[in-house]
Amino acid sequence: MDLRSTSNIANRVRNTKLPRTKPLMPLFEVISNSIHAINEARRKSQFNEKGEIRIKIIRNGDPKVLSELEEIDEYPINSLEIVDNGIGLNDENLQGFVEADTDHKLDIGGKGVGRFVCLKAFDKLIIDSHYKSLNSLFSRTFEFRNTREGFHDFKENESKGEIRTKIVLSKFKEEYQKHAPRALMDVAREVVLHFQLYFISGEHPKIIIENQNNVLVDLENLFKTEFKSDIREKEFHVAENDFKLYLTKSFKAQSHRMHFCAHYRSVKDEGLASRIVDLGKYSIKTEEGNFYYQAFIVGDKLDQHVDLERVGFTFPTEEEEQLFDELTLSNIRNNAIEVMEELLSEYLSEVREAKMEKYRPTINEEMPQYRSVLNYRSDAVKKLPPNMSKQKLDIELYKIEADWKTEIRELGIKLLDEKKDITNLDQYKEKYEKFLTEFNEIGQSELARYVVHRKSVIDLLDDLLNQNDEEKFSDEDIVHSIFFPIRSSSDEVPFDKQNLWLIDERLSYHSFLASDKRFEKIKEIELDSSDRTDLLIYNDALAFSDSQKPPFSSFTIVEFKKPMRNDYQDYDPKRNPLEQTEKYIEALLEGKVKDRNGRFVNVDNNTPFYAYIVCDITPTLEDILKRREFNPTPDGQGYFLFKNRYYNAYFEVIPFDKLLTDARRRNRILFDKLGIDK
Repeated sequence: MDLRSTSNIANRVRNTKLPRTKPLMPLFEVISNSIHAINEARRKSQFNEKGEIRIKIIRNGDPKVLSELEEIDEYPINSLEIVDNGIGLNDENLQGFVEADTDHKLDIGGKGVGRFVCLKAFDKLIIDSHYKSLNSLFSRTFEFRNTREGFHDFKENESKGEIRTKIVLSKFKEEYQKHAPRALMDVAREVVLHFQLYFISGEHPKIIIENQNNVLVDLENLFKTEFKSDIREKEFHVAENDFKLYLTKSFKAQSHRMHFCAHYRSVKDEGLASRIVDLGKYSIKTEEGNFYYQAFIVGDKLDQHVDLERVGFTFPTEEEEQLFDELTLSNIRNNAIEVMEELLSEYLSEVREAKMEKYRPTINEEMPQYRSVLNYRSDAVKKLPPNMSKQKLDIELYKIEADWKTEIRELGIKLLDEKKDITNLDQYKEKYEKFLTEFNEIGQSELARYVVHRKSVIDLLDDLLNQNDEEKFSDEDIVHSIFFPIRSSSDEVPFDKQNLWLIDERLSYHSFLASDKRFEKIKEIELDSSDRTDLLIYNDALAFSDSQKPPFSSFTIVEFKKPMRNDYQDYDPKRNPLEQTEKYIEALLEGKVKDRNGRFVNVDNNTPFYAYIVCDITPTLEDILKRREFNPTPDGQGYFLFKNRYYNAYFEVIPFDKLLTDARRRNRILFDKLGIDK
């Protein structure tokens, strides 16, 4: 027979891909061919039994020594010998072997590239096949190598004995060998896992794997003891395409995995821990032992889209799916996950309920803003990873809440745009009531979030006012930033990003505020001065009355000083906050102030000024306050003074302790309602 190849075998091997992480793929290819040969022999009534495949692992070392050793698994694999009693390499099958990219086995999933995959990882294939032709037995032997011609030392003779084919995958290349399992049982498990669908369906022949010391493993027994327990299956559909998922348990696998299969063989496998987080990274403990779930997905579309080397699929990418609306592996994966969720619902429900019992107290007591999320989006919360830190739990709950808000807002828009059908008024009313119920819950959640924010701000300020590890107090900038971002204005900072309510609730409402900016940098105030006040506010009367367009009615100035500062000196503008504040007021009275529309605002001696100085009243400051005849506040914790001879100004010195105490009192009812008043 003419064995001249119609293509350059070396080039064909070079263009064939085989990841180094799949070193046993050549063995799987040969086993697959053996199964096909056995099935073909059975169809042609050459025998009635299931057929048999025997695999011998040949290791590095002296064969005689290895045959006498009790334990040889530590020796690397050199070659693999596979013998089957299939139909053999007859003329038709040999022609398929010779022809590159043959379609000889296309109807049963053959890709015509298996022998090239073998030469990626092994130096050569040694073939010795005995087949029947016209009631006579013949043998064909040759070597298939990574050369241009490929075929070497071809011999053809009459034969005696039985029909069989022996193929030796000779000399494992180091770059693949070092990634391959060495132990006999590990190799056996890999074979069962790869061909598990054959074992599940009972379509497998007898397969034996043995070492050179005659220790062997029957893969059917291995399957029954380690893989077969409680096999479940369920069909599902994706874009009008049929698929089936088999869910099995493995007592020897190392993780929960999902296998995408083609033609009864595992092609692509992925971990399940990140897909179904409640399966986790650890085995499931039972009285039978610890096991991992293995899911196998099969379907005609997977058969059609497996790539030539059987290491992946040719489905469109997710980007291409959006352009052409085609089926993708991602679609199949997502639907398969839903099926697994259903098949494992009883187990997952128990795990998730236990997880919820752990998270529920944290949410109720420390994150009350997410109570509505826990109530209305419990399914999403249940699917969160277990054992998260409070910080990570906060982030994940926030994501769920954001998705919920988006969904409810979209529902609201849809309801408002929807044409009202009086015949379906009850149905519309039901939808609208659901929307309003959840919309109100979201509102309450937002309020709870703001209340929690206030509690956190108070606690943070309280912490900053204490000495740090170096027995120092926080400087003015850090304390300042708690109230309002430094070197910014209200044109840059939204309402919900400042905390002026700590001083006075009215200070949260203002028409302009500058924080620690030089006067000449403030557009609304035309002054030639490099002095800076910590906070400068001029108030819109809207904050205090129902009138919509009154004039600006007052200015507020706030100064912050470092906690426990005790180096104040009277008549020194740099070391006396009263001097500083008075200087700012005088500068404002002499300058020109514009509103947001560029119109001048009249500021005269009758315009009220409110000056708050937030600091600890230490001995040096207390001496200054008494010398200037400041009055104690009713609670005795602070000082105040009215000045009305040359301008109208109210000064109040607020110690940090008083500020914190007053802020807690004003917000106590809110904290109490949320159960966070601790």
